[in-house]
Amino acid sequence: MMMGDIFDARLEPEGWKEPGFDDNNWGHVHVIGGSHAGGYKENFSEDGKAMQGCHSREDAVCGKNIDAGNRRCLSPGVDSDVPGHVDAELIASRSVPVREKEVFKAKTFRDAAGKLVLDFGQNIAGYVKMRLRDTQGGQKIHLVHGEDINAEGCFSVEHINKPVMQVPRFQEITYICKGGDIEEYVPLFAVFGFRYLLVEGYDGEIQPEDFVAVAVHSDMEETGEFTCSHSLINKLVQNSRWSQKGNFLDVAVDCPTRERNAWTGDNQIYVRTASIFMNVYPFYEKWLQDQAIEQYASGKVGITFPSTSSVHNPEVMAEALKTNPAFALAGPAGNGNIGEDCAGWGDSAAWLPYMIYLCYGDRQILENQYETARKWVDYMLCCAKDHNPLYEDQPQYHTYTDGELDADYIYDTRMHYGEWQEPIAVPVPEGVNLAEAFARMVKEGKPKVATAYMCRSAENVAMMARVLGRDEDGEKYERIAQRIRQVYDNYFIGSDGSIEPGHQAAYVRALAFRLCSEEKRPLVEEQLVREIEQNGYKLNTGFLSTPFLLPVLVEIGRTDLAYRILEQTENPSWLHPIMLGATTIPESWSGFDNHDGSLNHYSYGAVCEFLFGYVGGIHPVWEKPGYEEFIICPVPGGSLVHARAEYESQYGKIVSSWKKEKDDIIFEVMIPVNTRAKICLPDGSERWKGSGKYRYVMSLDINGGQ
Repeated sequence: MMMGDIFDARLEPEGWKEPGFDDNNWGHVHVIGGSHAGGYKENFSEDGKAMQGCHSREDAVCGKNIDAGNRRCLSPGVDSDVPGHVDAELIASRSVPVREKEVFKAKTFRDAAGKLVLDFGQNIAGYVKMRLRDTQGGQKIHLVHGEDINAEGCFSVEHINKPVMQVPRFQEITYICKGGDIEEYVPLFAVFGFRYLLVEGYDGEIQPEDFVAVAVHSDMEETGEFTCSHSLINKLVQNSRWSQKGNFLDVAVDCPTRERNAWTGDNQIYVRTASIFMNVYPFYEKWLQDQAIEQYASGKVGITFPSTSSVHNPEVMAEALKTNPAFALAGPAGNGNIGEDCAGWGDSAAWLPYMIYLCYGDRQILENQYETARKWVDYMLCCAKDHNPLYEDQPQYHTYTDGELDADYIYDTRMHYGEWQEPIAVPVPEGVNLAEAFARMVKEGKPKVATAYMCRSAENVAMMARVLGRDEDGEKYERIAQRIRQVYDNYFIGSDGSIEPGHQAAYVRALAFRLCSEEKRPLVEEQLVREIEQNGYKLNTGFLSTPFLLPVLVEIGRTDLAYRILEQTENPSWLHPIMLGATTIPESWSGFDNHDGSLNHYSYGAVCEFLFGYVGGIHPVWEKPGYEEFIICPVPGGSLVHARAEYESQYGKIVSSWKKEKDDIIFEVMIPVNTRAKICLPDGSERWKGSGKYRYVMSLDINGGQ
């Protein structure tokens, strides 16, 4: 799917897609290798014989027995050592259908190198339907799909197809013409991420309908919309929606170009926004059951599922071990490789079902995923009890509270990505290669990040347990979460509220996850504000904490700062890439400046949760999930003079809007039947209302209202 097609039209049998075609001379299918129901690749020796079978510890689809040590299928009556044997079973997909959706016509131009390039105006995942005119038999048409016109003005894929991966024939089509007045072709097996198309070998006049780009994504109902008086913010919403479409293709991948890995961290960051834009319940319900199938016996949850990341590749890990023996910290056989148990990524096991239940109100998602979430939290707690020699001289390793060692509630082991893509340059010291830097991450862990997520996931499991009537579990994990909070506050938050100077993320995380005591909370808030001011009123958070930055600022009473950061156009900011022509969300804050990394990564689009939930003010509530009851609490601010949020819930459409007119601000609310909402207005007034339309007018100075 990534490399593309080589298609020789001269060899295509006439009428092979038509009923009645004679296919007697076609060969039969023989399964010689491939993937098991769990989604893992087989490993093969040089002669093509299978070396080992299924990688999953338990196959919930086929019901086979798995040897957790060497991870081979041990099916009854099957000799697992028979060379070339592959145990495979085809099952019907339970996923949301993938369909052709939007179409785009192109503008044609020559880049700085004089090459013919088509611009479809929108970065999408999909393919191009091609019509060629007056071709010659054997003529080769070469197409390359890409996202970028580089700083030199040339079509390029170098920002995504770097030497570290260097996929041959990356996102390419080679079409060999049969010759004729008109030929038409569309890829059968490939999907690409692109806005631009490089065309080589074709000099014919291109008419608008000759090259049409087709967006392809999982066909989910669109449910949410946000608009306001700020055109760049409206474009931010549009770009976020397009990044979701481009990456939600059967599973939610990080980008539709270079990796196409279904990263768990990206999903737990974005799930709330995803649920606003589209009805993602069936999409996530299926995907989370895949996660349950692939969970390790230890309770560890991988960073991607299906497990396609390079850390799952034994050959890659073998090379890493040659480079640096520190990679041997990967863990025992049958428990995966290094880097697979990252906090903030594996925590998707607890956060995704929690959020899906909150947004849709179906407890079945909790029934399906509870054990996966609980085992993940138990795994983190187990890792926390492992001692890290680097920290053993610190007080937490010598202090007991109620008979328990404080260090046992600090997750300071394992390798974690932490605040990924934080826009703070962390140079690798001279003489230290990347492998050594990676090994250092393994050695040091990221206790402030991992412990915070261990706390939040424990609390998620406690809340899930209560809903499911597992009160004993609920009390247990609530107690664990509270214990972690106490330890975090004692050891990671200074008496002046300092946590990690120079990093807004540390303060955002502590406030969002309620990790600080009542005494220290005001000090942590002050530190966050100071960090923002010292950074020129720009953010410096990465993947994990960015979604919480603006909500936290509103909650601590600094709505002015939240809007100032939201409307910032200098890098790093959400609006800066839009100023440079972005039509999707980039992977890194400086991606469009430096022509580097994926230009279609949905993660930072999670800011739309703030637009719906705070600017528009629509919040679901845990006690009556799925918007049976909800809160409407709009927070006007910044340069905005009007805003409107709409959400098509399962009960009907919810609308919250406001606009400034002269000296007044007017609020309008629509509540669907069989629901009720608590309406909170900026003057501090609150009222519960059932279905209907409501209008409130108050003075802009919020000194009173009607």
